[in-house]
Amino acid sequence: MNQMQIRNGAAASPGIGVGPAYVVSSGAPTIPDVAEPASAFAAAAEAASAQLNHLADAAEASGLKEAAEILRAQALMAEDPMLADEVEQRLQQGDSLADALAGASVALAEALQNTGVEYLAQRAADVAEVVNRIAHTIAGVTPAGLGDIGEPSVVVARVLTAADTAAMNPALVRGFVTEEGGPTGHVAVIAKALGIPAVVGVAQALASVENGDGVIVDGIAGTVIVRPDAATTTEYAERAARRQVLVAAAQSYRGWSISFGDRAMTVAANVGSPGDVAAAAEEKADGIGLYRTEFLFLDTAEAPSEDSQLVAYGEALTAFEHPVVIRTFDIGGDKPAEFVAVAPEENPFLGVRGMRLYAQERHLALTQARALLRAAMHGELWVMAPMIATVTDARWMRELYDAARESLDAEGVEYGVVKLGAMVEVPAAALNAAALARHVDFFSIGTNDLTQYTLAADRTSGVLASYADAADPAVLRLCAMTATAGGEHGLSVSVCGEAAADPALAVLYAAMGMDKLSVNPNSVNLIKKSLDEFDAGTAADLLQLTLRAASASEVRGLLTEAGL
Repeated sequence: MNQMQIRNGAAASPGIGVGPAYVVSSGAPTIPDVAEPASAFAAAAEAASAQLNHLADAAEASGLKEAAEILRAQALMAEDPMLADEVEQRLQQGDSLADALAGASVALAEALQNTGVEYLAQRAADVAEVVNRIAHTIAGVTPAGLGDIGEPSVVVARVLTAADTAAMNPALVRGFVTEEGGPTGHVAVIAKALGIPAVVGVAQALASVENGDGVIVDGIAGTVIVRPDAATTTEYAERAARRQVLVAAAQSYRGWSISFGDRAMTVAANVGSPGDVAAAAEEKADGIGLYRTEFLFLDTAEAPSEDSQLVAYGEALTAFEHPVVIRTFDIGGDKPAEFVAVAPEENPFLGVRGMRLYAQERHLALTQARALLRAAMHGELWVMAPMIATVTDARWMRELYDAARESLDAEGVEYGVVKLGAMVEVPAAALNAAALARHVDFFSIGTNDLTQYTLAADRTSGVLASYADAADPAVLRLCAMTATAGGEHGLSVSVCGEAAADPALAVLYAAMGMDKLSVNPNSVNLIKKSLDEFDAGTAADLLQLTLRAASASEVRGLLTEAGL
């Protein structure tokens, strides 16, 4: 066990962490026999819900907003009738309470995973976490958390839950390593928000490490090094220190306008909740480059009203002088809403999702369009539609907004001017960008979906993480084609996917001709620094080399040689 080991997983949060391992044991509790198992379950579910709400309050008080949101959703799930019915059915069949809980957890999780729906598949992990907490409550045992970490450490676990992180001191966590989970799971969300490096989907992570072993987490390359030798430890410690200096130095760019060569560059923020708007404003981002509206439509029994949407959009617009880019609702398929009926599909990633749902749910789309037009009175608003694949899609979007204006005119309601753009996340949109450019006002490239569709690799799968690299030459060529087509037609072209927050890829995107990148709020100033300080001529030469490369690994090698 003394030999250095290198293990690979999926990069879930960028950065480099070095420290001793803090191994989290996640063994299942022993559930005792009880006289009234149904009553015991009901009482435990209620208690678990209360515990989760308490943990959510504690997490929020500690600044762990993302963890708090997850925990509140789990508190609701603990008392969900579907879970209670599944347990009751198994108890009536003669199962013990332990078997009923285990069976219900597996059955509900499998049902969610088998939908092929990303949003529901992520809820499958929540089911297991909630049932585990209920089991601990019945057993009278407190689940392990990270509140006992007393020194800077790298947390290693089979799986980590939002509840595990609720009591931790983020300043003492140098990194996360988990055997399970994907790059968009709970750990990834929390780690990114806190700026903690994380690698997930690392096979046999627990078997390879003991408490106190030295561990290096490379959340950029998706690599974990266990018991590194002295030279490796020194190398990565220096790299981590350089990155810390870089991140700290980037704060001097807060509120600055930057350029790339002789072109002005905008670095905006991606937001998915009202709290993200405040974070983006705090970082003095150049506006919002991607405002995800799904939080208004999901986890609610009825569609948001026009007025409630107007309030949310208006708050974002009044927070910035720069343009705010709002994406129309991307629900259906992999993000179902309770009030939208979508027929079961064999492959919802390629089904009725995004704007493909608008014709079926015209009233919902028209209501949002009206709210957005009215919100445009409060600032410069750009609106983009997801899942545009054809010119017909783009034309239909314009017709929808024409209809919204007509309805507002008929009612004498004031509204503003909006630009209409297309999310380029379907390869067909990139390949046909020159034709699409005649029908839209701007392009915004969503590298998350563009990468998974181009490489046929589910971006939520840790197993396929090696495929899901936006540095793949095929993906880069599609991005370059889009930038060229947009430039030839005088359109603004931006990148709003996760890859825009990679300093190396950000330089390539700027070299392609992009005029805007949109990233998570805590990456805004780092990307500004990276772009402003890299020579544009060198970047142009580097871009040509990467576009001719044969693989993502070759591209990454070229970027490393260039000092990126």
